[in-house]
Amino acid sequence: MWLIYVIGDGIAGLSAAIALRRSGRGVTVITKELHGGSSFISKGGVAAATSIDDSPQLHAEDTLRVGDGLCDVDAVRYFTSEAPVVIEKLTNMGFEFDSDLRLEGGHSRRRIHHKADETGRALMEFLLRKAFELGVNIVEDELTALQVRDGVVKGFVTRERGLISNVDYLVLATGGYAYLWRYTSNPPTNTGDGIAIAFRAGAVVSDMEFVQFHPTIATLGNETMLLTETLRGEGARVVNEFGVRFTFKYHERGELAPRDVLSRAIYMELMSGHRVYMDLGGIEDFERKFPGVNDFLRRHGLGNKDWVPIHPGAHFTIGGLRVNVRGETNIRSLYAIGEVADTGLHGANRLASNSLLEALIMGFNLPRYIGEPWDGPRLDDGLMVTVKLRDHGPMMSIGEVRRVNWEYVGILRSGDGLRKAVDLYEQMNVAVNSRESNAALVSYLTAYAALLRTESRGAHYRVDYPSKDANWRRRIYFKVSA
Repeated sequence: MWLIYVIGDGIAGLSAAIALRRSGRGVTVITKELHGGSSFISKGGVAAATSIDDSPQLHAEDTLRVGDGLCDVDAVRYFTSEAPVVIEKLTNMGFEFDSDLRLEGGHSRRRIHHKADETGRALMEFLLRKAFELGVNIVEDELTALQVRDGVVKGFVTRERGLISNVDYLVLATGGYAYLWRYTSNPPTNTGDGIAIAFRAGAVVSDMEFVQFHPTIATLGNETMLLTETLRGEGARVVNEFGVRFTFKYHERGELAPRDVLSRAIYMELMSGHRVYMDLGGIEDFERKFPGVNDFLRRHGLGNKDWVPIHPGAHFTIGGLRVNVRGETNIRSLYAIGEVADTGLHGANRLASNSLLEALIMGFNLPRYIGEPWDGPRLDDGLMVTVKLRDHGPMMSIGEVRRVNWEYVGILRSGDGLRKAVDLYEQMNVAVNSRESNAALVSYLTAYAALLRTESRGAHYRVDYPSKDANWRRRIYFKVSA
């Protein structure tokens, strides 16, 4: 029997573990913090074209439009065609979505399958039950390094157990790196460790400059909550302190504009001295539809008739380990699935509720490809940059990394600011295996890619290059120097 390990117990990791066990394979899941990733806090849902007025083709068209010219068309077709299948699979397994489909920004149809406003939590609880029923072994430990020989992963190192060798397949499902910004919707575990560790071992990364900022995050007291896109789809409005729906100055769809446009609009309104709120008063049957948001508001003495102060924050990282739709990296026997991976589905900007979709499909479909000939990702459609890792110098705390990224690698970027960030990170020791080094390395690649991309596209906006450039309709790849 093959020895297969999955690193990470979010929706992608659990889906893979469950599918592997159901196909008769043995699998062990190792996670840095039990159920501590971003899957639990995902609010929206799973996008899939299942209604009579919708189709996978329309879903693909919306994905391509929002992706702003950088989507991998084959990946888009694959995931949008598999979307109805994964909804049916979950339903057959016993998961119950709510009966109504919701609308989110960037979608032309109601196609968001959800469980009230806590879809991530509901899916996680369901998948954990299934994993437990199947006897999946879940162990708390932390990945620190990979063992790669002749381009094939042979083992890995964890903080508690040391070297685990003779591994047949290793599946990284370690999540993204959106916690590395001062304002974020993500938990502290999302610092890009899997990306940094695999990159040091020779894995290629791509699209690191594309960091999606969610436009509507509420912070009340010491508690932060992402106000899901479906609130706006159901009638919530974004206004300034005068009640002006200023978002229509930036996009014809106003509150339902793509996330990158809306995040910039709200950020610029805040920077001009205004305050920004979400007006929830237009939502019918609010308490039933959005019990999580309702509870959050009531904990802080507010109701749905009150205006809720909002701000944007880092939410989802499009970049990651370059893979094909199977999850295969350029290192044989090393898979990457979910937010740690970059399939090309999202292009330069992710369509709402395509992330849980991607994680579920990659996880559930993994057994199809285990043991098949290794294809690996396509790497010939962009700029390949080789970087040398500095193995000496100071370390930067994660708190300082978050400050630097928000100031220089945030929603509005400039060449001067990006150069400052790159210069800072180039002085850091990023070759050692530590959380601080991982954060600095991932942030360096993000800032470097953003500096190289002298245009604005999707989630990447440069005030000194505010337009798209057809010459940049290509990816930026990074690999470590030998």
